Amino acid sequence: MIVVVGLGNIGIEIAARISECGHDILGVDIAADRRAEWHRISGRTAAANVTEVPWPDVTRVYVVVRMTDEAEGVLQDLLRLPLPPDIPVFLDTTLELGYARGLGRYAGAPWRLIELPISGGSVGARAGTLTVMAAGDLRGPEREYLLSTSAGALVEFGSYGGPTLAKLLNNVAAAYMALSYAEIMLLAGQTGMQPAPLAEVLRTASGQSWMGDHFVPLMDELLGKDVALLRDELGSLPEITLNDGDHLLSRLAQARATLT
Repeated sequence: MIVVVGLGNIGIEIAARISECGHDILGVDIAADRRAEWHRISGRTAAANVTEVPWPDVTRVYVVVRMTDEAEGVLQDLLRLPLPPDIPVFLDTTLELGYARGLGRYAGAPWRLIELPISGGSVGARAGTLTVMAAGDLRGPEREYLLSTSAGALVEFGSYGGPTLAKLLNNVAAAYMALSYAEIMLLAGQTGMQPAPLAEVLRTASGQSWMGDHFVPLMDELLGKDVALLRDELGSLPEITLNDGDHLLSRLAQARATLT
């Protein structure tokens, strides 16, 4: 049995995908409406608390909650419960970076903590095409399992905190792209162009991006959350300007040099 703690927007789709792949899933969520939604889409009854889980039957655990303190609360609960030894606990929550870097403090737990933030949203979760970033004692069977269920790509890091930093940088890059798309739409209006035909151009031409293609249904508050997490860590984020052509060319060259 695989336990998914947290049946929100992402957790419920991860659970549904894994269930569709033939695995026995038990969802856990304190919210009655989320448990009801899981029952509606899966026909299965979710637990309201981790104490209701038949732990001797569990082979893997996902923790898919929204905030760092919620994730810590779940991990502390798991320490007090009779989980089978050595099973992986996948921590899918986007964490505060300092907290993520300190996950080694769970090295003495009887289970193995795998830092595992994901990218791809609810659509990617349901389709099994998520980009999965991992750190911790991830073993061959877990790699095979992730790639056969929820992961389209699996990127591993050498220490805790690496996946969280990569996830935050990815989402801040996404926020920059979403903001640039918004600015272009507004600029089009200022020039008298209707946004709809320009949006079609951007879907098919060199200005195309994932964020542009998914601009209307974006979950803005989640982007804002991750921008705030990285800004708080670094103190500030760079402002991007296109008013200086030399600056544009210089920054492009510097970034390309880091990739060679």
